[in-house]
Amino acid sequence: MAENKNAQQTGLITKKDVRNSFILWHAFAETSLNFERLQALAFCNSLTGILKKLYPDKKDLSAALQRHLTMYNTEANWGAVVNGITIALEEQVAATTDEETKKSSTELITGLKAGLMGPIAGIGDSLDFGTLRPIVIGICVPFVMNGSVIAALIPLIYQVLYMFICSNILSQAGYEKGKNSIMNILQSGKIHKIIDGFGMFGLFMMGALSATYVKITTPLVITTGGGNSINIQETLDGIIPCIIPILVVFAVYFYIKKFGPHYLRILLAIVIASLALSFFGVL
Repeated sequence: MAENKNAQQTGLITKKDVRNSFILWHAFAETSLNFERLQALAFCNSLTGILKKLYPDKKDLSAALQRHLTMYNTEANWGAVVNGITIALEEQVAATTDEETKKSSTELITGLKAGLMGPIAGIGDSLDFGTLRPIVIGICVPFVMNGSVIAALIPLIYQVLYMFICSNILSQAGYEKGKNSIMNILQSGKIHKIIDGFGMFGLFMMGALSATYVKITTPLVITTGGGNSINIQETLDGIIPCIIPILVVFAVYFYIKKFGPHYLRILLAIVIASLALSFFGVL
């Protein structure tokens, strides 16, 4: 009787269930973190409604909840694909009557989550936090400084749209294609092209923002013996415009590349150098 009940569970999960699951995931992914299991509570909470549908027997439901309370941590937006894959696999487990197959399938779910959370976090952090979000904020900052209220809201609007469009698509794709979906993405090489492309665009934008916000000039004027004066800034601009800001940006870049991102140390060095050079009239 129990076998027939489990066998009937497949096909119960709808697109609405998957969408509700990813909404719950995003609502709590970054708010229920703890040192022991990180995002496990949020992940388990996002699947609770679906697991109740799949496992009407309390013993099976308890086992399913316990396996999703193990340590889990990934990037929330792209991590939605893991939710979709897990739902598809849980649906298969619920329809399985053979105990050995069910045991191996549950082990597959746990192993797949552990194996995917790192690569998915790397992709999500690179694209979202490392590239797209800084670009959006960087584009909006000049307009905000000029008093644009809409520009101040655009990063928030972008994040909401990005979450509901991109993450919903990934969650549904993960559910529809199962574990093969993310494997195809990771093995196809397309994701590396996307990251490289956005990375180059990000560098382009960082260069544009550096040219816009890094303002360094020198008031130095050299007077020759014949009474002629040479304006150092005009001379430098005649050779390479904005050469001083370029040199400062590249100096910071090479320091980070060689010694690491010690941002507080860099900030203090810039402040001290700026005060000293301004005091002596060099900059």
